[in-house]
Amino acid sequence: MQKKLIETEKQQGKGLTQQEAAERLERYGPNTIEQGKKNGFWTYLLSALKDITIIILVIATVLSIYVALKNHPDNFSEPIVIFGIVLLNLFLSIRQQKKAEKSMDELKRFSIPKTKVYRDGQLTVIQSTEVVPGDRLLLELGDRVSADATLITSKNLLIDESFLTGESEPSEKEADYQPDAADTIGDLKNSVFSGALVVSGRGEAIVEATGLATEIGKISDLLTEEQPVQAPLQVKMQKLGKVLGGVAIGAAVLAILIGLIRGYSLEIAIMTAISMAVAAIPEVLPVVVTISLSFGIRNMAKKNTIIRTPAAVETIGNVSVICSDKTGTITENQMTVKKVVPVLTEQTSGAKEALLLHFYLASNLSEEQGSHGNPTEQAIKQAAETHFGGEKLNTLLRQYERIDELPFDSKRKKMTVLYKKGDSYLSITKGAFDRLPIQEARADFQECHDDLAAQAYRVLGVAVKEYEELPTQITSEELETELHFLGFIGIIDPARKESYQAVQIAKKAGIRPVMITGDHLLTAKKIAADVGILEPGKKAMTGAELGKLSEGDLAEVIGEYRVFARTSPEDKIRIVKALQANGETVAMTGDGVNDAPALKASDVGIAMGGGTEVAKEASDMVLLDDNFATIVEAVKEGRRVYANIRKSLYAMLGCNISALTIVLISLIMGLGAPVTAIQLLIIKVVADGIPGFSLSVEPAEKDVMRQQTVDRNASIFDNGLLNKIIEISIVFTAVTLLTIFVGHTAAFNHELPNGEQATTMTFLVMGLTTIVHMYNCRSHESIFKLDLAGNKLLVGTTLLGGAVLILAATLPQTANILGLTALQPTQWLFVLGLSFIPLVYVELKKTLNLFDYRVKRRA
Repeated sequence: MQKKLIETEKQQGKGLTQQEAAERLERYGPNTIEQGKKNGFWTYLLSALKDITIIILVIATVLSIYVALKNHPDNFSEPIVIFGIVLLNLFLSIRQQKKAEKSMDELKRFSIPKTKVYRDGQLTVIQSTEVVPGDRLLLELGDRVSADATLITSKNLLIDESFLTGESEPSEKEADYQPDAADTIGDLKNSVFSGALVVSGRGEAIVEATGLATEIGKISDLLTEEQPVQAPLQVKMQKLGKVLGGVAIGAAVLAILIGLIRGYSLEIAIMTAISMAVAAIPEVLPVVVTISLSFGIRNMAKKNTIIRTPAAVETIGNVSVICSDKTGTITENQMTVKKVVPVLTEQTSGAKEALLLHFYLASNLSEEQGSHGNPTEQAIKQAAETHFGGEKLNTLLRQYERIDELPFDSKRKKMTVLYKKGDSYLSITKGAFDRLPIQEARADFQECHDDLAAQAYRVLGVAVKEYEELPTQITSEELETELHFLGFIGIIDPARKESYQAVQIAKKAGIRPVMITGDHLLTAKKIAADVGILEPGKKAMTGAELGKLSEGDLAEVIGEYRVFARTSPEDKIRIVKALQANGETVAMTGDGVNDAPALKASDVGIAMGGGTEVAKEASDMVLLDDNFATIVEAVKEGRRVYANIRKSLYAMLGCNISALTIVLISLIMGLGAPVTAIQLLIIKVVADGIPGFSLSVEPAEKDVMRQQTVDRNASIFDNGLLNKIIEISIVFTAVTLLTIFVGHTAAFNHELPNGEQATTMTFLVMGLTTIVHMYNCRSHESIFKLDLAGNKLLVGTTLLGGAVLILAATLPQTANILGLTALQPTQWLFVLGLSFIPLVYVELKKTLNLFDYRVKRRA
């Protein structure tokens, strides 16, 4: 069908009729990339309401309202406080979920407003959205291709497809090329693709696919189908929330059963159950995580990194593999002349200058090309202007009068320019060495050529021929025979200067860099070796070789490979998923449209600030300076955030487990709940939650970049953190139970037999021990070795928390609402003395080197 259509067009050359075009537009739809439906507020709200913590707190609010209506209808302070926590959590949850999904909008930027097509045998200009399969396109210098099409004519046609293939050089297009089954997109010389830019020549093509059926449309589908990977931190927090939610529900049911068995009224049993549920749930934990990530986002912004997905702050710190594109990420994305090699021994010391001048003269550097010109020609121009300087170069060029040229042809792989110099004439031919018909023995120069090619340079040669009179025929047979060879240049897209050091730092941090590129294998291997990615003993693979491997085989061998060349967007996703299947946490860097699906599939998608908007909108973070080294700083910040969240968990869960244990023991002993639900909420917000999030601003530990990366499937409690939480909760429980016991003795509670002083003492000890413990959590080192002013926020929030607790117990207004009472001086001394026991205990363990909750260090 396709061949028949193309042959018909070659013979008739009329294009579609207006009626045919209208019918096909109706059948295939407009040539656009449609946008997916965005989530609204109610979608985010329903998603947030699925959180087990919020569900339990909502139930606790309803039960608290029931108890208030039964016992004290004039006082709804407890349900109001609980519901306030619910609203705060909902607000933060929705805010974290709601992010802009703009990838589809940005893909539309590649839809070209106007396109030249043949309709009813006449060349006409139409909206690109009206292009349909079967249309005959005219492509000229500076045009954007509006649809995927097959060429039927071409003349010196060069097209920039780097946004799709990742290759620095434009693709040479030939209408007569016969594709092979193994050809990738970059090999299809007879095809052009939507969004590509014509940088040289002209051609005509028959449209094969429009809209979502194009290659760029398929990328759109991949972006739509590829669901964002949940960050490991999100997964861990969800698991923790479910576990604690289950504990809360179980504890509440147990409290009701025990209460009813002991003869308590239903209202008292429900109040105790609410206290148990509140004790089990870390209400402000989502707030702590969000604030920790937000602080990390601000820090990264100061270091040229914009975070689009908050959870990526933590995830980047634990990546084990960075899959990096080559062009524009590791390299400068600018073809550069690196080698100028004259080959004749009789040449003078100015041979390099003469050779470079001849290469310039043999180029077609017309002004109309501007920045869209052939990158090879632009590289030669830049090298000449840099070497000679503008004034000297112009002086040299004035000696030559351009007469005519034989343009570059992809079949001949060379071009020739004829000049008049003084009273004689000179033709200069530039091109592939094996296509230059030179007088000298080719073997004399072959070794030099092969040496440059082995170093992944794009190698060009230049040769000349002199005439006393103007040649009568300007043909290849006349101008491109019996040439005198002058030498070679080697052109390459060089690696960034900072890339090598950044790769080495990444390796020391336990991160494996992998290069994935659409460029040629030899070039990719050269750059990867230069920057230290391709180490001795490691391998490189092409996209064609990768396509022969099953998913299982790829996952089995992928650890041996450091370079993947000539890849497609689908290949990149397969590589990312194969690494993830091996338990790796994968970051993917990129800047082109072709990188977007893999950016979205990876654990952390990292776009370059100088890249396409499509890549940025599909990513989790954007590097404003396009600097690979900036990723290393992002890793350090991410590790600091992760470590500080673990510190917050250590601080907060010790309080939770202890509170739950204390309420349960008191209930079993027949003492009822030692503190009420509203008292517990105040403790957990002002003494636990607010100071707990202050730990998020702790500076990074000195050895943070020498620690092991955390396995994506590892629990956040690994490396002994859970043991430390249980241990400190036992200390808290023992101290609080001692307070309850002493508070109920006659010596301490002779004035108020109803136990209000014991409740007040318990309330204060539970709160103050939690506040003091915050300083244990700052570091594995003794607090006496730390700078107290190093975390001014923690100092401020702990002082504020302590003041709130004390004022709550001493001010008559608040004490009356909370069910507290004034204490005697001896009771205050007892409370303060017990509050410092956890600090003394942990300091003794630190002194004996028995305490370390850090992530394990690398060997």
